[in-house]
Amino acid sequence: MTSRLFTSAAVVCLVALAGCSTVPPVIPFFGRQSRIRDEGYSILYTLASEQSNVNKILIIKSASAKVSAEIKQIAEVFSQAKKQLDEFAKEDGSLNFKMSHLPSMEEKTRAAIASTTTKDLLFSSGKAFELRLLLTQVQALDYASHLADQLADQDGNPKRKEFLTQFAKQ
Repeated sequence: MTSRLFTSAAVVCLVALAGCSTVPPVIPFFGRQSRIRDEGYSILYTLASEQSNVNKILIIKSASAKVSAEIKQIAEVFSQAKKQLDEFAKEDGSLNFKMSHLPSMEEKTRAAIASTTTKDLLFSSGKAFELRLLLTQVQALDYASHLADQLADQDGNPKRKEFLTQFAKQ
């Protein structure tokens, strides 16, 4: 029973925190600006999707009320961003969120970092767990902020540009 619970917990953490490593699709030749935009949106969408589930680790790991509240708030910020990105994709069929085009070594490095981070979180507790968890979220938020800022510079759509600018500040 304990082994089964641990296995289930590990799967939940891996899903919530690990990055997906997929074979990138062929890069379309419809324009450099569109490709750069779509690559950025793909990364932001993947990040928002993954981080919107970060609070699920609190199902199997305990944290103080203050840390739990922060983690839940961060998950909500990313969840709202994912919903908005989904709306943008519905409004504009030219947006492609499935275009990674990261070099293979970068994908492998990200997967290794995600795996190590997941193990560190699963096998820590107390203040060490809380600190590790908060640090992962600081890194994710910092990355998302900079990425959204760069995307806002690339995207000519005023509605998306406004969202990205506000998300970067948030």
